[in-house]
Amino acid sequence: AGKLRLDKFRCCEMIVAAMNLLFKFFAVFSVAAATLSMPVFAQDVVVETNIQAISRQGILPVKIVCADAQVRALASFALGVHGAFDTTIGGRSAATLRFAKNGDSLSATCDGVNRAFAGTLTVAGTSDAAVMELCDKVVVAVGKTYGWNLKPLFSKTKIAFSSTRSGSREIYFSDVLFRSIKWVTKHKSFSAMPHWHPAGTRIFYTTYASSGAADVYSVDLNTAKTSPFAAFKNTNTGGAVSPDGMRVALALSVRGTMDVYVAPVSGGSPRILLKDPDIKTSPAWSPDGNTIVFTSGPTGSPRLYTVPASGGAKTRLSTGFSYATDPDWSVASPTKIAFSYLRGGRAGIGVYDTKTRQTKDLGLMLSGKKISNPAWCADGRHIVAVQEVGKSSFLVLLDAEGDSKTKLTRISPVSMKDCYDPDVLIVR
Repeated sequence: AGKLRLDKFRCCEMIVAAMNLLFKFFAVFSVAAATLSMPVFAQDVVVETNIQAISRQGILPVKIVCADAQVRALASFALGVHGAFDTTIGGRSAATLRFAKNGDSLSATCDGVNRAFAGTLTVAGTSDAAVMELCDKVVVAVGKTYGWNLKPLFSKTKIAFSSTRSGSREIYFSDVLFRSIKWVTKHKSFSAMPHWHPAGTRIFYTTYASSGAADVYSVDLNTAKTSPFAAFKNTNTGGAVSPDGMRVALALSVRGTMDVYVAPVSGGSPRILLKDPDIKTSPAWSPDGNTIVFTSGPTGSPRLYTVPASGGAKTRLSTGFSYATDPDWSVASPTKIAFSYLRGGRAGIGVYDTKTRQTKDLGLMLSGKKISNPAWCADGRHIVAVQEVGKSSFLVLLDAEGDSKTKLTRISPVSMKDCYDPDVLIVR
C-alpha cells in the first residue's frame, strides 16, 4: 500500500482504481495497550534577556530552576517548544521560573526584577502529567501578564497517529510531549488515518486488515475491542467524528466515485452529502458541527471545499494554492483551517482564515522543510504535523503564530520510527 504521506488524495485515486471490484469481509482483532519507553530530554538552558523587548516580540525568555532534575528537564522542554517562550537567548535575566516539589504536589513561582506572573501556581501530584499541567498554568499566567491570549496546551492535547514501530503500520496515541505512548492496534496490517471520538474513548481509523482493501474500523479504548464501521463495496476511508460525538464523516466509493457521506456514530446507513464526478476525500468538521470541509477536484489538482453537514452545494475555499489537501478545522480558533499543500515540488502547511479569506503560508517560514498533515492542538496556536527528512517521517510541533519564522520541534522519539497521520483530541 505504500506510505500515506502528504497526499491521501492521490492514494485514494489509486485505491479506487485498484479496489472497485473487490468485496469486503468483516473481522475483529484484539487490541492491546502498552506504555513504551520515553525519550530523554536535554537539560535546561539558562536564559537571560532584557524585559523591554518582550511585549514587542510576543516571546518571553526564561530561566527555569528546579532542584529535581526530571521536573526541570520536562518543564524546560515543554516551555522550550512553546512559541511564546524562548530558552536560547543570552543576556540579562528576564524571568526566572522556579519549579519545586512539595510533598505530593508541585509549585511554580516567578522572581527577579521582572516578574512574568505573581504569586504561586500549584498542582496536585508530581508525575509527568502534573508537570505538564503546571506548565499550562505558567503559560496562562504569563499570557495574562503581557496581554497575550495564551491557552493550555500540554495537558489538554492528546495525539492519535500511525507508526511503523512494530514493523507494520499501526495506531498509537500519546500526550503532546510523548511522555506516555499507548499502542492501540496489532492488526499486523496497514492501519492509518486515526480519528478521535470527542469523548476520548474511541478511535476510528482506516485499515486493510480484513480483506486487503480499505475499510473504516473503530476501537473502544476501554475494552480494546475493534469492529468494522464502514466496510462497503469498493473503498472506505475517513472516520472524522462530529463535535457532538453523534455523527461520522466518511469518504466512500460505493458509487464508484469517492464521495463524502455522514453516518450515525452508533452505526446505520450513511447519507451522501453531494454528488459530482470529482473524487472527494479527507472530510473534517467545523467546530459547530454545521459544516464539513474536504478535499476535492480533478485528478492532480485537489482543492478545499465546504458543504453543509445536512447536504447541499459545495463552496470552494480560495486558499491561493492549486494543490491543497488534508484540512483540519481549529476548535479553539474557529475561523482557521490548516491544510497541506504542494507548490513547485515543495510540501508545506497553510492556514486559511474563513473570516479574512487570507492564507498564512507556514511552509514558507520553515526554509524548505517538508511539512504536511496538520492537526490543531488544544490552544488553537500550535499544530502537530508530519515532517519528512529523506526517507524518514516523524511528528513535529509548530507554532502557527510565528511571523518571519515558525518555531518547529520534533516530538516523536526515534524509537517510534516513521510516524504519520496525527489527529488531536482536546481534553475537556
